[in-house]
Amino acid sequence: MTYVMRQRLKLVALLGLLFAPLPLAWAMLNAQVGIPDGRVANGALLPAVAPLPEWSLRYIGEEQDASLVETGMPPQIARGADEERFWLSWPESEDSRQAEVQAERWWRLHRALGKEAPRLGRLVVAAQEFQHAQVPGEQRALGEWPVADLHSAATPESDATLPESLRLIDPQGRVVLAYGADVTPKAVLTDVRRLLKRNPAAPR
Repeated sequence: MTYVMRQRLKLVALLGLLFAPLPLAWAMLNAQVGIPDGRVANGALLPAVAPLPEWSLRYIGEEQDASLVETGMPPQIARGADEERFWLSWPESEDSRQAEVQAERWWRLHRALGKEAPRLGRLVVAAQEFQHAQVPGEQRALGEWPVADLHSAATPESDATLPESLRLIDPQGRVVLAYGADVTPKAVLTDVRRLLKRNPAAPR
């Protein structure tokens, strides 16, 4: 084999390496193999719900002391450190057993965050009185659980209803995600971790 022929073969091999991924990518696209489904969250993104400071709530401290009742965002005493917290909030079930299950479920999720746990708070809302014993680290509030504004431009017309079982709220009080009753703790934990990663805590 001559020198010129060897150089041509090297050139052909190099071109083959450069263009080989193209037909492979085309095949994967058509077969939908290894292609992400485009899902960025497990809940409804940016639902048309009033921000947390506008909810009609009365916050209650851990000792149920009336002097700790505030309005707006959850009181500083519930935040502990100076971290700006995201909040996981849900309306308490009227069934006492189900209310206990809810509180236990989201408490376990909170613990699973490990060192990131201080950046998340848990807010449970009851209309008049609570049906379950308070779980450690749980912020409570009495008042109305606001429903989504289905006539808002931010709400897709195809949504007859929006999930009302759980909400993920940012430190400014904006509802970022809303979840239905069938959501799993694993799915919520995935979203929380992704949100905390994309919004790192400020250096102290």
